[in-house]
Amino acid sequence: MNSSVLHGWTLDVEDWFHILEYDRAPDPAAWRRQERRVHIGTERMLDALDIRGVKATFFVLGWVAEVAPELVAEIARRGHDVGSHGHMHQLLEHLGPDAFARDLDQSLAALHRATHRDITCFRAPGFSLGPRQTWALPILASRGITLDSSLFLADRAHGGYPLDRTRPFDIVLPDGKTILEVPVVPLRLGTHDLAFSGGGYLRILPKPALQAAFGAFDLRKTPAVLYLHPRELDPEQPRMRLPLARRFKYYVGLDGVADKVSMLLDHFRFGTLAQVAAHTPRDLPLVLDGIA
Repeated sequence: MNSSVLHGWTLDVEDWFHILEYDRAPDPAAWRRQERRVHIGTERMLDALDIRGVKATFFVLGWVAEVAPELVAEIARRGHDVGSHGHMHQLLEHLGPDAFARDLDQSLAALHRATHRDITCFRAPGFSLGPRQTWALPILASRGITLDSSLFLADRAHGGYPLDRTRPFDIVLPDGKTILEVPVVPLRLGTHDLAFSGGGYLRILPKPALQAAFGAFDLRKTPAVLYLHPRELDPEQPRMRLPLARRFKYYVGLDGVADKVSMLLDHFRFGTLAQVAAHTPRDLPLVLDGIA
């Protein structure tokens, strides 16, 4: 390991059928009838982290905590941070403030029952907290959320919050309360942003490119935030009949994820998002004069 910067390691704990914005995905009413595989990838991730003594932040769906509380308890028992990923894996723009508050409350209650901990971290499904969803931030603060990792600092399919920041920063709400944001930051190459640190980007990019991207963040003394899902460590998962582009996005590169995980953990330093924030100077705050 030759890294001097502490990067963030996160897992969004949802199952193989929790796919956003696809009308042929299983309806939530049918979720309990699907083959449950969330434990497979989650346990593989836990074991890989344990071998190297690395702690991570696990953003867990409240629904998962309801149907598999023992898995969420095991994440906490192994010393990792547990945060909310919402309850029913819905984009913020589809919820609105009232439904979002109810969904958040459900998730926090389920996670608290499973872990016996207060939950203080949050990540929106699909990184769907964008400039038009800042109404969610006061709701998060009112529920005791002090650390957020919902901002993806580039344009993307859903969500995306283009913003000139490279390190964790405080979001200052109109009432003076603050939430610490630990964003996902793309790699700036000239005038272009390259997303690389999770999901389909991580699966598509070859190991040398990933090593170079994390190495570039090391050289700049700024943390990258990696994000994975249990399904990405479960190549044997059921395949849904997705359109060609979506099928490529969700299933390309699954067989290589385990090797990439090992390479990254062996070459770079990783920790929880709280640890990253504690080891990194804050960037300029984002002061919200109004709420969209």
